[in-house]
Amino acid sequence: MFLKLLKLEIKKALHCLPVFFAALIIFGTLIGMIYSSLSRSLYEGEAVARATVGVVTDESDSRYIDMLIDYLSGMESAAFALDFEVMDEEEAMNGLNRGRLVAVLLLPEDTINGILYGDNFPVQVVFSKEQSLSNVFLYELTHAGMKLLSSAQASTYAASTLYEKAGKPEDLWEAYNDIDMLNFSYVLSRERLFFTEDTLPAIFTYAATALILLISFSHICFAPALRREDSGFYQLLFSDRTNPMLYLFVKYLVNSLLYFVLLFTGLFFFSKAAGDFDIYFDAKNILMILLCSCLITSMGLFLEQLFSEAGAIMAQIILCIAMLFLCGAILPAAFLPAVVLNIGNALPFAPLHRSLSYFLNGNSADPELLPLLLWSAGLFFAAWLIFKLRKEARS
Repeated sequence: MFLKLLKLEIKKALHCLPVFFAALIIFGTLIGMIYSSLSRSLYEGEAVARATVGVVTDESDSRYIDMLIDYLSGMESAAFALDFEVMDEEEAMNGLNRGRLVAVLLLPEDTINGILYGDNFPVQVVFSKEQSLSNVFLYELTHAGMKLLSSAQASTYAASTLYEKAGKPEDLWEAYNDIDMLNFSYVLSRERLFFTEDTLPAIFTYAATALILLISFSHICFAPALRREDSGFYQLLFSDRTNPMLYLFVKYLVNSLLYFVLLFTGLFFFSKAAGDFDIYFDAKNILMILLCSCLITSMGLFLEQLFSEAGAIMAQIILCIAMLFLCGAILPAAFLPAVVLNIGNALPFAPLHRSLSYFLNGNSADPELLPLLLWSAGLFFAAWLIFKLRKEARS
């Protein structure tokens, strides 16, 4: 019976190939256009228009003012879009009114001493009357800068109080110098203030997203091979006491292996044609491609047992897009709330997307084989359970 079922399922699966290749061209062209558009927006976008900020100060020592301007201009959050220029107040206000400046910083007297020795010096920021994205951006920048300076002042005050109560005022100036150097070290080394994670360039993330969309949508063409048969077929099949698990497993095995061959072949030719990706077919990656085929087939089989053929196709499209969105594969993960990302990372497309992203980047991390295996097995078991319940209902 196993061989008869194997022959039957192979024949049904092969009948889906013409539709699969036709759909592959259509879906491939569509997703390729989306991917190309994303690539151009990432690498060939228009240059950011720079804006000028006027700095008004009465400081006589220009050396320290130049150092302050160099510090502001060198901040990573400002260097790509803002230029700072020292000028008198009248010139700055005229430039602001005429639109040449996006904002003006009015520095009070003894600004430099305030920075070095912890005196309060409220900086007045005057924005253009015309609200724009540049104004909002600059407000956030200055707000962050004031918080950084407030932290520096707090440490200076704390040291002053500590040394005076300890009866060592003569050592206070040396402490000030140490605190200044410590604060500068935090500014120069972001890693001491912020926790960062190794992330892939966006090009690989979106390429993996496009690949998953292509895999999921093209696999829909195998829906006729995975769908439920009519009641007469099952009566004939189970009259020979065929095990329901054997029947469903043969269907799953044939479709998974056939789709693995198609997917592996497609990725192999893609690796030869795509110059932007370093793709290696080692044992782990080949196993990852196999588990990817098993996962997509398991999901298709589960949905076909749960819904009608048309309903299963629609559900697969919706689930594919929804899972990619929730795991940060469509919108960047930084834009999504933590609760959304937690839900997305618990779904099967999260490990699949990460594995394919690193696969396209040339094995920069091992594929997540265990989650793919567990999800494939779990969906297959769920499909078998629904099939068994339907069989008992027919009996």
